[in-house]
Amino acid sequence: MSDDDRITEIPDALRAGLPSDLEDAEMVGADTASADESLRLYGPPGTGKSTQSALRIGALAVDGPQLRPSQMAVVTYRRSLADTIRQRLVDWGAVDVPDGVDPNSPSSENPFRYWTTIHAAAARATGFLRDLDSDDRLAGMATAQAQIAFCNELGIQYKPSKPWLETRWTVFENLYQYAKNNLLDAGEWNVVPESRLTPLRSDHGAEQRLDEFREQWGTGTSFEEIVEHWEQFKSEHDVFDFYEQLEAALAGGRPPTRLLVVDEYHDATPLMAAVTERWIDTAETVIVAGDPDQVVNSYAGASPRFFEELGERVESELPVVRLDRSWRCPDEHFEAAARVLRAEREPPVLTTDGPGKILRHSAGRYEHDSDEWHFPDASRDGSAYQLWETYGPEIMFLTRTQKQANGIAAALDDAGVMYRSQDAVGGSWETRLSLLRALDLLEGVTPAGHRRHASLSGTTKRHRKPDSRALAVSDAKTLLRHTHGRYLDSDDDDRYRWLADYDHGGDDAVPLTEFTEHVTEKWWPAYNRGPDSIGRFTRLSDRDRTALRTAWKRYDRFDVDPEDIGTRILTIHASKGAEASDVVVFDGVGGQIQDALESDAGTRENEARTWYVALTRASERLHIVRDSFAWTDPYLPADLEPRAARAAVPDGGEE
Repeated sequence: MSDDDRITEIPDALRAGLPSDLEDAEMVGADTASADESLRLYGPPGTGKSTQSALRIGALAVDGPQLRPSQMAVVTYRRSLADTIRQRLVDWGAVDVPDGVDPNSPSSENPFRYWTTIHAAAARATGFLRDLDSDDRLAGMATAQAQIAFCNELGIQYKPSKPWLETRWTVFENLYQYAKNNLLDAGEWNVVPESRLTPLRSDHGAEQRLDEFREQWGTGTSFEEIVEHWEQFKSEHDVFDFYEQLEAALAGGRPPTRLLVVDEYHDATPLMAAVTERWIDTAETVIVAGDPDQVVNSYAGASPRFFEELGERVESELPVVRLDRSWRCPDEHFEAAARVLRAEREPPVLTTDGPGKILRHSAGRYEHDSDEWHFPDASRDGSAYQLWETYGPEIMFLTRTQKQANGIAAALDDAGVMYRSQDAVGGSWETRLSLLRALDLLEGVTPAGHRRHASLSGTTKRHRKPDSRALAVSDAKTLLRHTHGRYLDSDDDDRYRWLADYDHGGDDAVPLTEFTEHVTEKWWPAYNRGPDSIGRFTRLSDRDRTALRTAWKRYDRFDVDPEDIGTRILTIHASKGAEASDVVVFDGVGGQIQDALESDAGTRENEARTWYVALTRASERLHIVRDSFAWTDPYLPADLEPRAARAAVPDGGEE
């Protein structure tokens, strides 16, 4: 390729569509690798890895080879990131989504079908499950239904009584998935060639999980024995684990290879890395973006070596372009994060985004006793609610473990604060909002021909008629699912068949006049009393009921998309790509992690990378809360905040 053919600047056709905040943007590293040459983008927090990837993709779409989306594969750990990159390019006028095409569809008519997660791309490239033809209700991917059926077959418990506890199934699955994603030898049922596998007991993370397995199953049962049971069960029912999509991709099938973009490569498991390296070897142009200093893949031992040593393991030359300016991370925050990381790795050189704040809090203890959480008074400085009230509903709370996150969720539930959280943390605000919307719509409603009852307690709404009111289909399903059976006038099959007709017919609402036909007359006085009806709902925990009652008083409206709720409660590992103006980090690691830190160098490095992630999520204020959980040991240095503030002041000037 001649120098004249290299695309080293943003083409005019692309720049014309860039928004004002990118009007001065440049293609970073173009002198090292032009847009039509392969590279690795090393991007510390907030440096715009995805933006730089999108600029290079856009340049190839409008200039030079003018690649079409169908000739590209953009694979990421999270589909939302692939969606973000696609939408940016659409907004910039570099690519178009054809009319009537769902850009997330697996259909061959969708030019963006390989702009997705690596698992989905692997499945689409290999035709995974395409020929599945089974009448077995369990057939397909290993959903909870299949897992429960397996547990019933073995006579073991599936779900723990508390999210932070374990059952025989959970410790088995944890070890099994870890082994498969880390290319560890899990017994005779391995599909991956033995030459690619390493012994199970050579891995420190596997040894930890084996100890948990032995505690639950006893020494008389081997892990390989349960693997054989699970593999036989899957074979009999045509059930597949998600990692098997990647195993299939090792054997055959590739996505488009004119341009391959792999983002978030610091999240790669050994199995993911093996697949992507196979694809890289046959691609014309490759962009691999990541940050080896971060770790957010907790269960599979993601290693910085995947990114750092990639050029040695593939046939393509992949020079590294370092992004050295953070547009999000304030000076003090990065100084704190770099100090933690420096204990195990050399931190990157980074120009940060000016002054910020690190605020230290000590709010008292979050304690768990039997089924109850006890937490600091809501008015106390540094309590979860006080921080939420003071700094606004866009705040993000980060903890090291799910149990800690559940304590924070319990405190916000007590105050009736809506939040987003990961699975097994707190309550489902999707379900809660659905019930609150239904209660709000139904309050005071009495159908024609039904007897009016005593005045409604706690409501200013008097007896109303259904008239033209309608429930969203999803809300109707949730409402009926939480209704006590004695108030219903049809069995489950009839009820859900009736609602399914609405879904299939494309209707998104169920008229109350028709809803009336499926409940008894006694249903209305039980469920039309607003907050007084919350106690009538089944399948709710005491925590759910508390959250519903307090949220009813706090909020004026409930027609909120759960994805639009600003408040987030996440473990550090679940905070992939997340950011907020205010981030609250709860210091502390559990005893098991502490033990591993003392004995394993790999754990120490991964832990430093984990906290590096936590300390670089905030764009304005970073709140560090200490000594909140009695069962944890401190991790962050005691003088982290003042030393970071001093280090961020240039030339030793005054703070």
